[in-house]
Amino acid sequence: MRIFLSVPLLLLFSSLVLAADASKLPVFGVPDVEPDIATESQSIEVLSADELDPQIRQFPELVEKIRTERLASDNPYVLLPHKPNYLLPLTYQTRPSDKELERALTSIADEPVSRENGYQHLEAVMQFSVKTTLAEDLLGKLSTIEFGYTNRSFWQVYNSAISKPFRETNHEPELMFNWQLKNYPVERLGLSINHQSNGQTSTLSRSWNRIIGEATMLIPDGVLNLRAWWRIPEKNSSDPEDPSDDDNPDIEEYLGYGELMYLHVMQHHQFSATVRNNLNWNENRGSLELGWSFPISRKMKGYVQYFNGYGESLIDYNRYQERFGIGIKLSDWF
Repeated sequence: MRIFLSVPLLLLFSSLVLAADASKLPVFGVPDVEPDIATESQSIEVLSADELDPQIRQFPELVEKIRTERLASDNPYVLLPHKPNYLLPLTYQTRPSDKELERALTSIADEPVSRENGYQHLEAVMQFSVKTTLAEDLLGKLSTIEFGYTNRSFWQVYNSAISKPFRETNHEPELMFNWQLKNYPVERLGLSINHQSNGQTSTLSRSWNRIIGEATMLIPDGVLNLRAWWRIPEKNSSDPEDPSDDDNPDIEEYLGYGELMYLHVMQHHQFSATVRNNLNWNENRGSLELGWSFPISRKMKGYVQYFNGYGESLIDYNRYQERFGIGIKLSDWF
């Protein structure tokens, strides 16, 4: 195991010598030769930068992202990155728990069940997130209607005693309406219909549906993104066996009613901080997630993540957790 774990560590920390230009970074495993493939030139019209807010134009990568998304909107063979895509092969969680699984097994067996071998502190975490554009300029200039899907999985890959299971997987499909603005205090507004579920049944099931409003403001060297949500009410009869019942009626007491993200851009490095809070001063709960991504090749970044609080996963939404992880990012915010 020591040899296996040392590979991602060596890969990540060998990149800590900063490069002023990411294009000069090596591409690992790819020979520096031109392929002998015939090519031809095509003329492609892209969105003019003049159409974008001056604040957006200070981030060339963001301009390129917006242009690429508009070019790809008519291409049926392209799925675009939505939220960041990453793999953290090595993470350490401080409070692994078998409580919910034992509760589900007990309800099936009709007698108390406890597992001899439980979940471990070490596990891998991965996020896969894509979107596709359904319509453009339908609700105004530079507006889009998009469908997105995000999958976040927690994998007990080092836990051979229980056959290395996926401990939890959260699914998040959403329909999004977005508007790029120009010469306004905010550069982007969004409204989405969001469903989040762990795909389980009985006492293991967790899900909620939300209407989410979003505003993005660009500031010098960074981005502020505010999301606020309203939960769509569900029937609540306190029956865990009823599939139409509310699986988690108190989830807002832990995940709150919104979140604020600050993204700081420094050359090709991105530092992020995301805060949630229930704004209840008597029983205050929330979370803090910190991230740092840095280039290790032209198409890949190293990624370090820290989480502290509630709601890291749906199954543990009401359980305090702290986690530190390292790995790679395949796509960033921009």
